[in-house]
Amino acid sequence: MPSLEHEFEVWCSCGEGLCNQTDTINKPRKHGIIVTPCQKCLDEAEEKGFNEGYEKGIRNGGIE
Repeated sequence: MPSLEHEFEVWCSCGEGLCNQTDTINKPRKHGIIVTPCQKCLDEAEEKGFNEGYEKGIRNGGIE
């Protein structure tokens, strides 16, 4: 079976380097890359979710 080996660097779309948050899978019939989001983006997503929920609660009094 042919194989390919290549070194590369991974960055988040925000520009943060993900060198310590990237791993590879090399198993029979299962090859791939696992990338964990950077902490900066996770924090921003949490803040966004909190703010959206807060605004929704204010508008609707907490009732859907």
